[in-house]
Amino acid sequence: MKKILVLNLGSTSSKVAVFNNYDMLFEDVIRHDIDQTNLPLIDQVPFRLESIKNSLNQHHISLQAIDAIACRGGVLKPIQGGTYLVNNIMYQDLKSFKYGYHASNLSGIIGYTFAKELNIQAYIVDPVVVDELIPEARITGIKGIERRSIFHALNQKSVAKQYAADMNKAYEDINVIVAHLGGGISVGAHRKGRVIEVNDGLLGEGPFSPERAGSIPNDALIKWVIDHDLNAKEANNELSKNSGLLSYFGTNDCLKVEQMMENGDKTAKLVLDAMCYQIAKSIGSCAVVLEGQIDQIIITGGLSYSKYITNKVKQYVSWLQNVTIYKGEKEMHALNIGVMDLLHGKISTKSYE
Repeated sequence: MKKILVLNLGSTSSKVAVFNNYDMLFEDVIRHDIDQTNLPLIDQVPFRLESIKNSLNQHHISLQAIDAIACRGGVLKPIQGGTYLVNNIMYQDLKSFKYGYHASNLSGIIGYTFAKELNIQAYIVDPVVVDELIPEARITGIKGIERRSIFHALNQKSVAKQYAADMNKAYEDINVIVAHLGGGISVGAHRKGRVIEVNDGLLGEGPFSPERAGSIPNDALIKWVIDHDLNAKEANNELSKNSGLLSYFGTNDCLKVEQMMENGDKTAKLVLDAMCYQIAKSIGSCAVVLEGQIDQIIITGGLSYSKYITNKVKQYVSWLQNVTIYKGEKEMHALNIGVMDLLHGKISTKSYE
């Protein structure tokens, strides 16, 4: 029996869980005060460490009982999917925020700190920077600019593997299209265990979402940035955090927008329908990438709880293939599975170099 500590740190909270093999013993979402989360990320390590220790104490679990640590992957250099040991090279990249400044980096930083203290190993599983794109998918119309792979890799790969298991098949033997619908939206073409095409789920590509702008006509976007006198950082912030449904309705809560629609707001219906239309278009483009060889279309993420959204998307794409819905996202379980499969010899550790 193995006890795994799972760490998933975000901008305003720290999610902590402990699993006994594949069974969750507890999950805790620790909310942090705004004066704490406004600190530089590296200065947040001490109080987050202490809060995690307090959570374990409250659930009567000793740190010394932990056999391994599973951490949410941070912003690193592009890597293939899998379970990676948090080594010193990765720790330094996370700590320096060399590839991006995001709270998710704290998961690996704190996991590595715990691992050193306890003389055990810490791992990350399928971080957002998983990059398995085929060469053709990288090229753009401007030499020197390439498309990048940044998406909800952990949940996308988790539900794809779940579907494969449900069909008594291996992930490496199926072709599926996975649409993760949340605050951001990413739609990926999974071919034989690799995500060979996916939109940039952070900014600048694909469907708009509750918070993100998605693809925008180039000339209109350039004019908008100039008209609003934005620098690159400010523009990125607007595109990734203050756009989408939030831009139209002042809320990123889809349930509220659906309620507006049900109360007769025609704009709410039009915008929701447009978001579903764009999601369906992205699924269609992935069908082309997979040359029509599709075993299943999968919808997941927080918005998959919405019958209106899922039914609207299915209306467009069900002729391509059947649609399976895995509601929500189970990141803590996915992280644990990535490490448990490793400890049970089902997969091999990958090295970050």
